[in-house]
Amino acid sequence: MHDNLTIIIIVAAIAALLFLIVVLLIASVVRRALNERRYRKLDALRREYREQVQRLLDKDGIAGHEPDFAAATDSLEWQAVEEVLLDLMNSGVSGDELKVLFHRLGYVAYYENRLASRNRLIRASAIDKLGRMGTQSSLAKLLLRLNETEPEILTVTVRALSRIGAKEGLIAIVERLPVLLAQGRVTRKAMETALLNFSKDAVDCLVEYHIQDSDPWIMSCVLETLSHLPPDIRAFSLASEHLGSANPEVRSKALKVIGRVEAPLPASLPDLILPLLDDPVWFVRLQAVKSVNKLDCAKVAKSIGKLLFDKNWQVRSTAAFSLARLGTCAMDVFLGALMTDDAYAKESICEEIEKSRFVDQLIEHLGGNDETLRIKSAAILRIMHSMQFSTPLLECSTAEGSVRIKEEVNKILAAGAGR
Repeated sequence: MHDNLTIIIIVAAIAALLFLIVVLLIASVVRRALNERRYRKLDALRREYREQVQRLLDKDGIAGHEPDFAAATDSLEWQAVEEVLLDLMNSGVSGDELKVLFHRLGYVAYYENRLASRNRLIRASAIDKLGRMGTQSSLAKLLLRLNETEPEILTVTVRALSRIGAKEGLIAIVERLPVLLAQGRVTRKAMETALLNFSKDAVDCLVEYHIQDSDPWIMSCVLETLSHLPPDIRAFSLASEHLGSANPEVRSKALKVIGRVEAPLPASLPDLILPLLDDPVWFVRLQAVKSVNKLDCAKVAKSIGKLLFDKNWQVRSTAAFSLARLGTCAMDVFLGALMTDDAYAKESICEEIEKSRFVDQLIEHLGGNDETLRIKSAAILRIMHSMQFSTPLLECSTAEGSVRIKEEVNKILAAGAGR
């Protein structure tokens, strides 16, 4: 009797479990079918509204046609219209008209009301939508969000303000940099990306910001942002002040800024940059090599040449590339390095000479009247050929061109087999 009861309980449990599985499967299938139906309808509505909006924009504009796009809040029509308008905003189509439409259809008021929600995700979504709509009327409400503490809210707020692009938003962000970047509340990458959206206005704020705060972490963020903004002599002055920073990150970012400035530069610049070619931190040396293109070739070629044997491969490669860009005034440096026993350095040099097309200049020198230049060029090309960097020579030997150059090239090729 006891065994029979046990069996009945087990069978009932199995049956209940199977029933539950079947119910869950049916629910999943039904939910999937309903979602597919919903998405098909949403896709159709998006196509319909996009064609309608585009037709109006191409003709007389949307003004007066707002009722054609009115829909109940949170309906499929509401969602479709919103997505179409945001997509058009992102593609740069009639932004001002679309901003007005967002207001008149109630989207701005709807999302502004959701800023008061206790649900963090709802607030974050509302902030993001208002930023994407680009309506400056929401600026005051979004600025208040910078006083919150949740990293997600702060990040999306900074991004939203940068999309709106108002200078008030920029100033508020810059003034709060220490708080926003503290403890990773907003990542530095997200901050830099947001600041770049303000373009020229960001330069004005950032070059003044250093007076208020000299924290290395903050300053490196400021300098990194400036290195991607339009070149400005004020940015150069700020960067110059921080080349001697004790923080290598700051020194590196300052060099990036200097490397992009196009205005006339002071005669003291070599004294600021050249010492950093010997910096103990490799990425500072790397940026120093990239920045020396602002200096006179004769002053920097030898200094860069020392970095052809740097212990960091990126520094070595960049040094070779920079020398190749300097051209003929770097030939003595190249020759000296190619005559050493450092096979790795020699290979890097040959690779950069070939990749930068400086090799074409060397070949041209073979037919020139400058005997010194011709001899040095031939010596470099012979070493390159001996290291199997022979493709440019082989191409020259079969192409049409100067007979004298082809004769010199064939002499080099005859010296040994290349690739």
